[in-house]
Amino acid sequence: MPPTPPSLDQLQQVHELNRLFLTYLQTRVRADAECLGLPELARPILRRASGDWLAAVAEFPRALFDLKLDERAMQLRDPLRSRDDAARHALYLTILLCAWTLSRQSVYQARLLLALEPRTIQRLRAMQLCDLQLVAHGREVVHCAFAGRDWLWSELLTDPRPEMRQQLALIALQPGLPRDWPARRASRI
Repeated sequence: MPPTPPSLDQLQQVHELNRLFLTYLQTRVRADAECLGLPELARPILRRASGDWLAAVAEFPRALFDLKLDERAMQLRDPLRSRDDAARHALYLTILLCAWTLSRQSVYQARLLLALEPRTIQRLRAMQLCDLQLVAHGREVVHCAFAGRDWLWSELLTDPRPEMRQQLALIALQPGLPRDWPARRASRI
């Protein structure tokens, strides 16, 4: 069997990261805990979602999370002083490791699949592997993607139609989505 092209491997890795992220969010929603910026409208939908449905949603062609490595996140923390929960730390470390690897393999793929900003890619590429463990203790390293786009999360979590999934994927893959697209979708006629 011929080897899988790297881009397909990378896309499958993003799907796995999305599945981990959604599972973590669902656990947080069910515990009425902080949900990394998940819109309120999406919380009851995510609370009721089955594992199979989460796996289908995770097949989105872009990360459902944003990785932020701003100055606060880059301040390395002493893990012994951190009060992070183990699940969040494991999620952050996994995302950081995958982003670190992908940014070293292909800047284009890191921008397309993870929506990483150039500055974040530069920071990741400059980090040592041992730094990832410390950065993963930060509280604001990972957030839900599409902040303020309640309609996008709602449709992503509820609409199974293939044409809608494709439309959402095309919208999400637009490079200027965070700053150019309106927070509310125009009403349907």
